[in-house]
Amino acid sequence: MGNLDGSPSAASSSGARWAANLFFGALTVTLAAYCTLMVSGAVRAAGAGEIGSIHGTVSLGGTVEFSGAVPEPEPIDMAADEYCESAQEGKQVLDRPIEVDENGFLRDVVVHVKEGLQTGALAAPEQSELLDQKGCLYAPRSLAVRAGQTLVIRNSDETLHNVNVTAQANRGFNIGQPIKGIEAKRSFDEPELGIRVACDIHGWMHASISVFDHPYFDVTAPGGAFSIEGLPPGDYVVEAWHPVLGTTEASVQVPATGSAEIRLTFEGGSP
Repeated sequence: MGNLDGSPSAASSSGARWAANLFFGALTVTLAAYCTLMVSGAVRAAGAGEIGSIHGTVSLGGTVEFSGAVPEPEPIDMAADEYCESAQEGKQVLDRPIEVDENGFLRDVVVHVKEGLQTGALAAPEQSELLDQKGCLYAPRSLAVRAGQTLVIRNSDETLHNVNVTAQANRGFNIGQPIKGIEAKRSFDEPELGIRVACDIHGWMHASISVFDHPYFDVTAPGGAFSIEGLPPGDYVVEAWHPVLGTTEASVQVPATGSAEIRLTFEGGSP
C-alpha cells in the first residue's frame, strides 16, 4: 500500500516538486530577461550604424550665398616690402573683401548656432588652431576657435610682422614676430564674433577671429559650404557672420535621424 498524504515520504515528495517548480520558474525569468537584454542590445547596435543616429545627433550642413553685385577686387601694392613682393613671384595679389565664386557662393563666412542650444560647461579641445602669416597675407583670413582653445600664431615669412588683435569682450594684444618660424600662443576666454586682426607694418593684412563657448560652428570653404556635426535634435536659429556684409540668420528644425540642410543668403551692399 502506498504512503498516505501527510506522511514523511509524501511531504518529502511534495517539497521536491515545489523546489523543482521554483527552480524552473526562476530559470524561465532569467532566460526571458537575458533574451530581452540581447534583443535591446541588438537594436542599439543596429541603430548606432544608421547615419545621423549616433548618440542621437545629426549633421547640419548647407551653403552661404551672396545675392548682388560683387565689388571689384582692389590690387594690393606690396612694393614697400621687397620680401613681400618677391614672395608673390610676380603675381598680382588682389584684395577680395567679399570672395564669391562663379555660382554666387561665399567663402570665409562664420556660421554658428545662435539659439536653441542647451549645453552645460564644455571643456576646450586639446588641439590648437593656427593663424599663419604666409606671403605677407593671413591664412586663413577668417578663423573660429573655442573659448579657452589654444591659438598658435606663426610667422612663416622672412620679414617682420606684428599681430595687432583688437577685441571687445576679450583682452586684445599686439605682438611682434621678426623671425621666420617664430610662434606665439594665445587664447580667448569669452565668446565674441569677428575679433579684428591686423598687421601695422603691412596695411593690407587683415583677418578675423570668432570665439564660441560651444562646438557648433564652421567657416565656409571655397564653394560656400559648411558642416556642423553632432547637433542634438531640436529647433535652432543659425547665424552667418561676414566681416563686410554683417549677419544673416535662419531657423532650422533638426530631426532625430538623418541630416538637416539650410541655405543662408546675404543681400548685396554693406550692412
